[in-house]
Amino acid sequence: MAALAGIAISSPAVCADLGIFEGQNDVGTVLHKGTAEFDAARKVYQLTGSGENMWFAQDRFYFVWKKVSGDISITADITFPTTGGNAHKKAALLIRQSLEADSAYVDAALHGNGLTSLQFRETAGANTHEIQANVTGPRRLRLTKQGKYVYMSVAMPGEELHPAGGAMQIELQEPFYIGIGVCAHDKDAIESAVFGDIQIATQLPPTKPYSTIETVTVSSTDRRAIYTVPGRLESPRWLADNTIEFLRDGVTWRIPADGGTPMRAEKAEVSQAAAPARPVSFANGLLQMTAADGKIAPLAHFEGGPGTLSAAPWSPDGKRVVFVSYQTLP
Repeated sequence: MAALAGIAISSPAVCADLGIFEGQNDVGTVLHKGTAEFDAARKVYQLTGSGENMWFAQDRFYFVWKKVSGDISITADITFPTTGGNAHKKAALLIRQSLEADSAYVDAALHGNGLTSLQFRETAGANTHEIQANVTGPRRLRLTKQGKYVYMSVAMPGEELHPAGGAMQIELQEPFYIGIGVCAHDKDAIESAVFGDIQIATQLPPTKPYSTIETVTVSSTDRRAIYTVPGRLESPRWLADNTIEFLRDGVTWRIPADGGTPMRAEKAEVSQAAAPARPVSFANGLLQMTAADGKIAPLAHFEGGPGTLSAAPWSPDGKRVVFVSYQTLP
């Protein structure tokens, strides 16, 4: 395999040795230029790069990309060839508006410690937010853009891809960039990630309705997908023991608030923790909170999109809200 030198963001180039991709860049300021190795026989890419982070309002990472338009998905097996390094080093499938460090973007990011998230910056210069998946260390990821909505799918070894739960909206002008990236999460370090069996598709899989129990941290509006299944879940309630109770097909279930395996409840909980006074409401698919000054603070956006929302009780500590989102996902 022949190593390819990283290219400065100011002068992107088309490189015939990148397989299905067109170019490569270090995005943002990095201390060590990124490189890509492409094994054409095995159709495997190994990316090696630096970069302090992909978060807040600026990104610093190595990106291999092509320009595309329309509805699209990118799927790949992702692994780290070595252990160690920062726990939040990232290997990601990405869709970006531009190659600028503060670009609007969305990615499906696998972290070094197994954390897997749908991360996004809605507009240039805004802060990054995320929807964490309730899985650790999946082997295969898919990032799908359908209209202005984006979703992540995951699969553990031996599994079929399935929605990770949660969706968000981002409006990108065509054309935009799609590709793969690596970030060391340490400005002085260099890390590698391996991407295999990459598929970029414009014909999206058939969709079907899914329900996801999600929590949102009010201070950050970051979300976590707790439980995702086909069909409909209803009536989430946050109980005093930090479990979440919900209905599925008329049966009461409970699941730990940070995720886990649902257990069928013998009976519905009669009492629950007192909710804080701050009201939470829905308006046209927007989960929102009314602040003390009367202003509306959006917590999750679904307006006009493929999903609706259910009731949203507070956590016992008053820091998070739980809700069920209903979405039609590929």
